[in-house]
Amino acid sequence: MQDRNRGHHPTPHPPRDAEADAILRQILAMPSLAAQLLTAAAENLAADNPTGELTVLGWGLALAAADAHVLSRYTSPIAQSAGRRAMRALSADMWDTARTRGEWAICLHAAARSV
Repeated sequence: MQDRNRGHHPTPHPPRDAEADAILRQILAMPSLAAQLLTAAAENLAADNPTGELTVLGWGLALAAADAHVLSRYTSPIAQSAGRRAMRALSADMWDTARTRGEWAICLHAAARSV
């Protein structure tokens, strides 16, 4: 097959680097930053009084701790994008059905699998 733009046969692909492939597979297997943020918040909620009611303060503290743990080493645009993606993963029915910190932790773990 000829490359119509260059007028010659395309060059074959260079040999694949096995180490680079392994690193790429490892990176692609990692959860997204949004998923890591939701998981960290869920772990914070489940670790401290999981049967207690989740308050606005408790939600804010769990999210702030997760943000500090997961996103603090990234630039502001990357961290903000991950935070927005994480918040978009929360469905409206979570707000109606989850009452305790443990129930919220379960919901957040489920949401983390979707981002």
